[in-house]
Amino acid sequence: MTYRARRGDGADVAVKTLTLRGAGASAGASNGGFKAVELFERECRTLRALNHPNVPAYVDSFTLDTEDDRRYVLVQNLARGRNLRVKMEEDGWRPTEAEVRSMLKQLLDVARYCGSLRPPVIHRDVKPANVVMDDDGRVCLVDFGGAAAVIDSLDDSFGSTVVGTYGFMPPETVMSGAAATTASDMYGIGATILFLLSGRPPSGFKTERLRINFDDVFIEDRRLRLVVARLLEPSPEDRFRNAQEALDALDSTAVAPMGGRNFRSSRSTMDSPVSTMNSPRSTTEQLPAPYAPRGAPKPKNMVCDIVRVDGNSVSINIPPSGANGEVLYKAFFGVTWTGITAIWTVGVLSAGAWFMALFSLPFWKIGADLSSDVLRSLVAKGNVYVDRSNYRVACEGGGMKFLDAVGETADVEGCFVRPDGLLYLKLEDDTVVPILASVGRREAEYIASEINAHLEDAS
Repeated sequence: MTYRARRGDGADVAVKTLTLRGAGASAGASNGGFKAVELFERECRTLRALNHPNVPAYVDSFTLDTEDDRRYVLVQNLARGRNLRVKMEEDGWRPTEAEVRSMLKQLLDVARYCGSLRPPVIHRDVKPANVVMDDDGRVCLVDFGGAAAVIDSLDDSFGSTVVGTYGFMPPETVMSGAAATTASDMYGIGATILFLLSGRPPSGFKTERLRINFDDVFIEDRRLRLVVARLLEPSPEDRFRNAQEALDALDSTAVAPMGGRNFRSSRSTMDSPVSTMNSPRSTTEQLPAPYAPRGAPKPKNMVCDIVRVDGNSVSINIPPSGANGEVLYKAFFGVTWTGITAIWTVGVLSAGAWFMALFSLPFWKIGADLSSDVLRSLVAKGNVYVDRSNYRVACEGGGMKFLDAVGETADVEGCFVRPDGLLYLKLEDDTVVPILASVGRREAEYIASEINAHLEDAS
């Protein structure tokens, strides 16, 4: 039970109590009773170590003993307002996107703070009922009863007990009971924000391969949609690495609208149009936002060679991707596309419809771009070189130059990576230089991290 009380100095506090007699059917013999007590004591220890404006501060904790019972008491500052579940479901409150964005930033800041502790603290049950909002729009994250340090979650004394609420728990916890990580709280935050935007719990949406499909929810703020989608990735390694990256993605103005792999040309020095990156993939609006990673770990099986020289330069050599499944599919698609275009063009020319044949030119262009992309993947080597003064991004092979961009290092804002592994340098004037590398997402993050580390050293 939780009560509102007033201290001698007039300050209002929340008093949370747990009676041992009420914790289980027969507390002395019931494991459930002891688990409840352990959760309560864990919350006290956790709150005692936290100091964040969006977490009600710990005041005191103690026990009260009687002849037939023991009562555990936790006193903390009062979180004023009502929790988000009550406000939405009982009060009929509906927030604006600006209010949702503000709440997301506040929750991410709590997660950033908890993740900065050593060891990091994981809440494990982020949901609307555990987020209290006051009249000024300030939110507090409450109920740290299930919280744990990372090292505790890996060896939880509760055995197979799963802490969390269905719909707001990440798939890895629901499906396999995997130990909670900081990525678990990221999912809970994303699910809470989706509830605010839609008025529906995450369990009320259809899923595709465990990914929540919320395409029917209108979200005008495109960047907010992309960040929520990334937070709700079913695989923890596909979510943001930490809360700071999510905050950066939410506030960043670096990413211009881009469709699929289409990038606008970044420099007049590029010898080949960037349209060689065309692909029949979905648009960026369906992908989480790109971000500039920092401190990414080095993958075990690296495809690319990375050389950093005493902080003065960084060089990345990228081998051809070869005939992998994606390249073979693209080759088949390109041959089929070009064949159909050829048949149609020959047909209209045979009929004397010379003017109609002009309409086939865009289709020939698409086929040529696909062929160029396949050829590049098979023979072209990439190179990225950045020193303290200049940068060069090139992709060439088979006697052909697919990309050659040069410029001043001072103009580079950072190296960004998309979830599909596509890398690019973002320049101060909001243009981009694509890095034509066919690598996995983890390796792309490491490459971007090394470039960003060099840029910070060079600045």
